[in-house]
Amino acid sequence: MVTYGRASRVTVPPEQSWKPPLRNPRPTVTKVLNCEAFRVSRETAGMIIGDPEALRELALLVEAIDIAPTALVVLDDRLQAAVRFLRAKADRLECPDWAAADSATPATATRERLVVAALHYLVTPYDLVADFNPGGYVDDVLLLSWVFGAAVNELSPFTDSDDHLT
Repeated sequence: MVTYGRASRVTVPPEQSWKPPLRNPRPTVTKVLNCEAFRVSRETAGMIIGDPEALRELALLVEAIDIAPTALVVLDDRLQAAVRFLRAKADRLECPDWAAADSATPATATRERLVVAALHYLVTPYDLVADFNPGGYVDDVLLLSWVFGAAVNELSPFTDSDDHLT
């Protein structure tokens, strides 16, 4: 055990002596998922997931972001797929045949809401790291990467590699 200073009562096992004392390590994605801004985005997603006009408006807001000078450029293809997903979801909601035949499992519906929440978080300027600050999209990239990985089955029909999109 390593003791820090004479009066210190904090001891750290030797294999962890390189870590600062009293630090509670938590993965960064957990911090983003639990932040207040993403909680608000999840609540908002629950309200707009069934509103075709709100989904189309969100798609327009995502498309309006200039991703070229930001870290978001690494997610460009998946962001485009997510925008196509929003528009297709809005179209399905407006079609009575699709709405009646919507047999999404609870897990699929949850992942769809998660995609909507992540895109809402992206267009919200005041989140964990404010977007107008240098490096402000880092939290957005982290969150979107995680969500796009979790919802890969929901977004795969909307990627550029599929022939039915051209």
